[in-house]
Amino acid sequence: MYSLAQPGFLALGAVLLLPGLLRYRHVWQYSNARLLRNAGQRDLLSICLNAVTWIALGLLLIGLAKPLKGLEHVQEHLEARDVLLTLDLSLSMEGFLDWDGKDMPPTKLELIRDAALEFVRQHEHDRLGLIVFGDDAFGVWPLSIDRHILERRLERLDSLLPPALRGTHVAKAVERSLDHFDEMQQSDSKILMLLTDGLDSIAPEVADRLVRRLEQHRIKLYVLGMQLSESTSIVTLARQVEGGYYNINNAEELAQALRDIDEQEASSITINRATESRDLYPYFVLPGLILLLMNSVVRSAWVWDV
Repeated sequence: MYSLAQPGFLALGAVLLLPGLLRYRHVWQYSNARLLRNAGQRDLLSICLNAVTWIALGLLLIGLAKPLKGLEHVQEHLEARDVLLTLDLSLSMEGFLDWDGKDMPPTKLELIRDAALEFVRQHEHDRLGLIVFGDDAFGVWPLSIDRHILERRLERLDSLLPPALRGTHVAKAVERSLDHFDEMQQSDSKILMLLTDGLDSIAPEVADRLVRRLEQHRIKLYVLGMQLSESTSIVTLARQVEGGYYNINNAEELAQALRDIDEQEASSITINRATESRDLYPYFVLPGLILLLMNSVVRSAWVWDV
C-alpha cells in the first residue's frame, strides 16, 4: 500500500507547471529567421530534452510529496501451535532437585527458566505465551509469535512474582491458562505445559470443571512435575485428559520431556501482521536531480553548437 505524506505538493506543482506544459511555441518566438534553417534537425532533440525536463520535475514533485510504502495488513498462513507455558514460582522452586551436599546445583526455578528459554528459541513459528503462578496466577505474555519480549521476561523469571504471593495454587494456574486460551487461541493444536513442584490439592468439583473445559476445547495438558507423588491432584488431573505427566528428577529428564512434547503435530493458523512504513522520496528526488543535471549539460552543449 502506497500513500503520500504531503499530497499538497502535487496540487501546487500542477498549478505552477501546467500552464508551461500547455503553452504553444510559434515561429515569431525566433529572433532571427536564420535560426529556422536547422529547426527541423533540432526538433527531435528538443522534444526529448523537454520530455526529460517534465519527467524530472514530476519526480521531484512526487518526492516532495513524501511517498510512503507500508501500513499494510498482511495475512500469513503458518503451520504452528498455540503453546502456553505456565510456570510455578512458589518459594519451594528455590530448592534443588538433586544435591549431593557438595557442588551447588541449579535451583528448580533456574532449571525451568533455562529449559523454557531454550524451548522458546527453537520455535520460530509457534505462538507462545507465558503465565506464572503462586497463590494466584498472572499473565506475563500473551500467545504470540513475538519471542523477544518473552525471552526477556523469562530471563527475569525470579522477579515476576512478589514474595508475598509465592505460595502454590495449581487450580488457579490451570483456570487462568484456560481463560487465556479462550481469549487468544488461533490454532487447532493447543498445548498447555504446566511446570510445578506443588503439592496443592484440587477439590473434586473444581477438577471435574477443569477436565470438562480441557476436553471441550481440545487442549492437551502436559504436567512436568518436579518430584511429585503419583497421587498428587494435578497428576491425577493430567492422566484424565489428553496430554500426559512427566516426573522430572534432573535437568536431562526435563529436556527429554520437552522434546517429547515438541513432537506433537502442528496445525495451520492465520496471523495478521502490519508492515512498517518506509520513506520512498529518495527514489524520486535523486533520479529527478540527476535528470535535471544531465538535461542542463546537454542543453548547454546544444546552445554552444548553435
